[in-house]
Amino acid sequence: MRKLAALSALLAVVACATPSSGGAPAGSPEAAGQDLYRGHCGACHRLRDPAEQTRDRWAWAVDRYGSRAHLSAGERQLVLGYLQSHAKDAAPAATEAR
Repeated sequence: MRKLAALSALLAVVACATPSSGGAPAGSPEAAGQDLYRGHCGACHRLRDPAEQTRDRWAWAVDRYGSRAHLSAGERQLVLGYLQSHAKDAAPAATEAR
């Protein structure tokens, strides 16, 4: 159990320290959500472009698979925020910033 906690802490530090490549400022919730999405979801399967799905579909997916990806409730919210802000039915202002 200690090893799992230490590994989780290490992954969190690395995810926060790794610059994201989406134009989001490092340390922002968007960058954190993107990094968590890449690190946790991408560990098991090919990552999908957030624009491939709707906001509702992303909410379903994060709810269904977030625990399998070992994401805490707070991390799930960060991932969901990132995915929904880039979803195909996202508000125009959010997609223009991409």
